[in-house]
Amino acid sequence: MQSAKLMTAAGVLALGLAGPALAREPGVPTSMPVGGTMGVPVGASPPPGLYLSSRTGFAEFSLYDENSDEVGVDLSVRDTAFQFIWVPGTKLWGGDYKALTTIPLLSIDQTLSAGLGGGQADRLSFGQIEVRPLDVSWQVEPGIFVSTGVSVFAPTGNWSASEAVNTQGNFWTVAPSVGFSYLRDGWNASLHAIYFTNTRNNDNDYKSGDELVVNMTALKDVGGWSIGPVGYWRKQITEDDNNGSAFGGGTAGKAEQLGLGLGVTRRIGAAELNVNFTKDIEHKNTVAGDRLWVNVTLPLGK
Repeated sequence: MQSAKLMTAAGVLALGLAGPALAREPGVPTSMPVGGTMGVPVGASPPPGLYLSSRTGFAEFSLYDENSDEVGVDLSVRDTAFQFIWVPGTKLWGGDYKALTTIPLLSIDQTLSAGLGGGQADRLSFGQIEVRPLDVSWQVEPGIFVSTGVSVFAPTGNWSASEAVNTQGNFWTVAPSVGFSYLRDGWNASLHAIYFTNTRNNDNDYKSGDELVVNMTALKDVGGWSIGPVGYWRKQITEDDNNGSAFGGGTAGKAEQLGLGLGVTRRIGAAELNVNFTKDIEHKNTVAGDRLWVNVTLPLGK
């Protein structure tokens, strides 16, 4: 499974689900889905070549407030994202260099409870396209890898102040990250820490706060299947800032989120199949619920 794990490292640095979040500009999804790199040995780099990763996600969410109570907003999110990864075989600072871009498409259906007046809203559009021009991985010991890089998320989808939900924010996001992977004795034990900082939405003068996300993986090879726990932790570090009159001049509270679940990976010919199911067990000022992600990674050639 070692070669399969290295190939999977090409996949999902920003795939999966996103949904409207309270602790950002209201009605705007996170730039990258929480848990998006679960199951991936993020510290390692795959062999030189071009890769395509496709992830389809399904989620049922509810919106929670500062006290972790439901506020009467339910969402169904369906999405597909395509990621192209280029590994030229180039060394940079003694490590293996790669670059990637991710193109997500999201469908969001929102339902308000009778207490909030009822009603439904939906949106189908692109999310924020990610460009990751820099990602470098080093093997520090046999089977032990570390990596670092930076992604830029562009406001490429449709955003409107008059819409109840949007599939992207009307601002740019920069996200540096570090990764670690232990790939010995059939294990994929990986951690991926990403820090997100956002520019201001110039149309309404709202700035979403910085966030830290840590994705976790502990899969063990058993008879050709890799299976084990996966999870994520999210913490908003800085407060939102509102210099305008949007949302009554107020800001959303800081988000906190913890999710745990099960991941399964299987190599089928040249392809790698990864399935993750997670459930949010802690949630504050955010949408949370159950998520199912199905990811396939394919080599396109050298």
